[in-house]
Amino acid sequence: LETLYITSFSLFFIFNFLDRHLANIFLLITLFLCLINYKKIYKSIIDNKELTFCIFLFSSYISFVGYYHSSPMRELDNYYRFLLLLPILAIPYDENRMINILSLCALAAFVNFIYIYKLTDISIDRFSGPTSVAITYANMCSTLFIICIYYMFYKHHKSKRLVLSAIIFLALLILTGTRGPIIGILISLLYLSFELFKASEDKIKSTKPLMILLILIISITSIPNPLGDRLKEMSKINFSEPMKIENKSLRERIYYLNYGIDRLRENYLIGIGPENLESDMKESLDGKARGKYHIFPKDHLHNEFLDISIKFGFLSLVLLLITYIFMIKSNDQKQRVLLNIIMIMLISSQLTQSHFSHHQAITFYIALIYILLKKPKKYEL
Repeated sequence: LETLYITSFSLFFIFNFLDRHLANIFLLITLFLCLINYKKIYKSIIDNKELTFCIFLFSSYISFVGYYHSSPMRELDNYYRFLLLLPILAIPYDENRMINILSLCALAAFVNFIYIYKLTDISIDRFSGPTSVAITYANMCSTLFIICIYYMFYKHHKSKRLVLSAIIFLALLILTGTRGPIIGILISLLYLSFELFKASEDKIKSTKPLMILLILIISITSIPNPLGDRLKEMSKINFSEPMKIENKSLRERIYYLNYGIDRLRENYLIGIGPENLESDMKESLDGKARGKYHIFPKDHLHNEFLDISIKFGFLSLVLLLITYIFMIKSNDQKQRVLLNIIMIMLISSQLTQSHFSHHQAITFYIALIYILLKKPKKYEL
């Protein structure tokens, strides 16, 4: 049984980079198989009882606010991912298997790119792979890139497969033209250097992630590429006159942030309800030359922390952050470093994307963290 759900989970992860619809099927199979092994799930929940309590508290609060606003279930289901994915706690963590999954994900991503680039007529302006939006794919690729770096430099795995996988994930990230993941990569590499400095007797080795960061910055800014071109556009931002920003994407995001902050001041206690955001934004845009500035209402603000606060109130953000804190608790120092890196990537990515509006992204991160959490050493089927 364990072999079956480990295999199914591995296929779920791999098909995220090949076909997201098949990935969802393998996730459902994984959850079903894990539920059969209910004794191990129970023991895993007991071992992570503080996190489980936070998840139930967060889910209950979302349900309460959703009921208060008469929100339809389709607006709430993604916020229950922490709860629905708990059976994944039954899956044991194995370092060698994780490295194999990374390599197969990179292979799947490469095959997907070749297929789209060579065998279809799809224009690759901002490459999004098998995901619905480029930013989701960029966050997934950047996270696995950082995990490859962690295994190579912190865990000292001398593997050509890891090097090749890191190159593939980085190349695909650049092709997405997505700027947001650079924040997480920057912070993660600095953090990894700090941990290496503490753990290594040879302090020079701790500078390797910094060298990668320097090479990365020089390459992106000096070699023509979609990501570098979009980063250069940020130098033209005029925060005092956001409606005059030339880049449509940046103009929209600045407006969404300003709108969200203004509305949060008035609705910080219980929010406005997730189903009301788009219509409320539409009203706020009336009379502001919507057509002239090409800013259109959306059901999310491209910033998870502002988005959840305005939809469900500020307390929902507090409960979410508390849940994150308990997700990275670990008595194993090396395990904790990996959890911290993934959490850095998750939080930084949520600064530029509303994950709970894109179920693939939040499911990817929660599943990744759950397999790293504490597991019972002995159990019975």
